[in-house]
Amino acid sequence: MPMSSIRFEKSYEVFIVVPDNDVQAVTVMSRGVREHKEEECNTTTRLLSPVRESVSKYIKCGLSHTQIKTSLVQDHPNTPLTETKLRSLVNYERRKNRPEIFSVFDLRNWCKEHNEGKQIHSTFVPFYTVDDINNTFVLFTTKQLFQQIRLTTYLQVDVTYKITWNELPMRVFGSTDANRHFKPFGIALLSHDENAKCYNQLFTSINALVVEEFKHACSVDHLMADGALSITCAEQTVFPYSRRMMCWFHMIQKCRPRRNLVTKEQWVNIDADLHAIQLSISDDVFNRGIILLIQKCANPLMKNFSDYFVDQWITKLPYWYEGAAYGKLSTNNGCESMNAVIKQKYTLRNKLQLSAFLPKMEQMLQGWSEASISSPFALVTSISLEAELHAYKWS
Repeated sequence: MPMSSIRFEKSYEVFIVVPDNDVQAVTVMSRGVREHKEEECNTTTRLLSPVRESVSKYIKCGLSHTQIKTSLVQDHPNTPLTETKLRSLVNYERRKNRPEIFSVFDLRNWCKEHNEGKQIHSTFVPFYTVDDINNTFVLFTTKQLFQQIRLTTYLQVDVTYKITWNELPMRVFGSTDANRHFKPFGIALLSHDENAKCYNQLFTSINALVVEEFKHACSVDHLMADGALSITCAEQTVFPYSRRMMCWFHMIQKCRPRRNLVTKEQWVNIDADLHAIQLSISDDVFNRGIILLIQKCANPLMKNFSDYFVDQWITKLPYWYEGAAYGKLSTNNGCESMNAVIKQKYTLRNKLQLSAFLPKMEQMLQGWSEASISSPFALVTSISLEAELHAYKWS
């Protein structure tokens, strides 16, 4: 059958294939046909170029789909926007610069490419294990961020969920400086956090990286986290000489649901006593306060609460008072606040596929790394002249 192929330029050529395979080329200089083709190009179904440029700019700023749509209505009020086309464009722009992560092999290769940390602010993956979705461990940091771990012996760890589409929990680890500003040292992506193995892997990797980078073992005297037993088991294995701190906020939040074990009047007194004991400035003061509290709870009607309190917050996790780490924090709020910032600023409270999570994570680590230079880890508390004046007047 005869076939034709048309190539449009300033002039276009018509190629006609005849039965005897003899190809003839006919050049036609027809202004009318060129104008017809130009009209077809101008009636494209894509969104207009100004809109596409704006969407690309909004994506780089990290706006959500709703925020992009609202901004377009303000910036291009006379341009009709189709929801289907807009969503397709947003998805395309977001995928454009993502790494191709479709399998375990792809993620393993990505980790291998970032295994060296060529620049101080670039993403550094010193340790990783990627076998399958149920056995994944990836430690992310930068050379600059991890340098800060030498400045403290107080390590904070917390986990956050709903970060990735694969439901992989993410752990942030870092410490709080003398000005009570939390400084992250890195993050880790793991398969789960239901047993001590994952935390043991995290702490072992941190310790090994300190040895590799600084030629000495990691000095951790205090480890702050929530009450997960798996953290305690891993801490006793990797950092056996450290003190397992318990976040005061989590402790009191766990006690309050048990107030139904006592009367309302009894709980009011217990709650006040707990807050007073939490202010203990030393181990000796704390122990004396606990003895008095147990004596007050000797009433048989308070036995259930007393047994729970002694088992959980004296035997297993007793270090929730101020003097347990003198001059350090008694809560893990700084680390947990960082998790909230990650969801609000970077993931926009969406569960991201790994191809979208990895660029966001690189952006996040680079921002933290650069901020650690402009706002370094404070070893001494900054005291303003105004505070000194108030202290002088008070004294």
